[in-house]
Amino acid sequence: MDDTPLRRIGAGFCGTVWAAEERGSAFKREDGGPHRSLLHDFQTHQHILHCMHQTDLTEAPETKQTQYNINIPLCHGYIDPLDAWWKNNLARFPEGYEPCNTIHAQRIPPVPEATRRFLTEQYCPEPLRANILASDANRDCMIRPYLGRRRVRASKPSRFQAFSLRNYPLHLDQMEEIGIPETDIAGYARTMAKALAQLHWVAHVDGNDVEFVLASPNDQPDENRSPESWSNALGLHEMWMLDFDLARPMTVDKQGARQAANAFKGNDPYYPRPDKNSYLWIAFRGQYVATSEMCLQKESQATKELPVYFVHLVEESSES
Repeated sequence: MDDTPLRRIGAGFCGTVWAAEERGSAFKREDGGPHRSLLHDFQTHQHILHCMHQTDLTEAPETKQTQYNINIPLCHGYIDPLDAWWKNNLARFPEGYEPCNTIHAQRIPPVPEATRRFLTEQYCPEPLRANILASDANRDCMIRPYLGRRRVRASKPSRFQAFSLRNYPLHLDQMEEIGIPETDIAGYARTMAKALAQLHWVAHVDGNDVEFVLASPNDQPDENRSPESWSNALGLHEMWMLDFDLARPMTVDKQGARQAANAFKGNDPYYPRPDKNSYLWIAFRGQYVATSEMCLQKESQATKELPVYFVHLVEESSES
């Protein structure tokens, strides 16, 4: 029996996330705001993992389209408040916590200390750096790659100083500033695009509010996964996709494509802006369409045209 105390490593609208070690298990509790369903999150997560493993794109093995190249945490189980698991594990939470609906999943391993130190030295106000680097909370660092947003430059420095490495938002201009090669940034875009295409046309899920993070490589073997990895100013890292509680089923028709386009527009700025002249959007669009074609190769012609229709809707909305 593991009696290692659990430490809170994150929090969101759906609830708090706890873990004991940097690798291994994480526990997501349903103790956040109302109107969020952890059961839906769990079921959608399981469904997506199953679909990624069942993808049949074997007619083009040379393109690695038979595999998915984004990491998705393993999802081990759903624990309700009456589960016997609580008898042995409730004491691992701080005093005062009660049993509640909980997802047991694989923890996404945070970036290493060298990467945390690098980001802190680059972007943290100097008076805060020592405390940030010594903070337990800031060990839980994952990086949100915001390919669709550049920072807004303030006309004068703010007197308010705050900094956190948890879910650190790394904007496109920052990636350029710290010297991440364009080929790597385009690789981030293509990895997102391939994952989104498989969500849409294999799992039939709209991808609403899913998140992407850069974190340490996955140490859990999976013959269906061939993850992209990069080594640059951020050290060695891979991309992970998570948080499926607001993702919804979509139909494989124009109505479903419109639903997916609305989800795309409403998401955090992970995806590149749909600028037809941007190398990032060209990379994203090309990968999305190519992967979608493989996913839909056995479908009708009308169905095969849906990914291009989705792209058209996204590009059209950005021009209006």
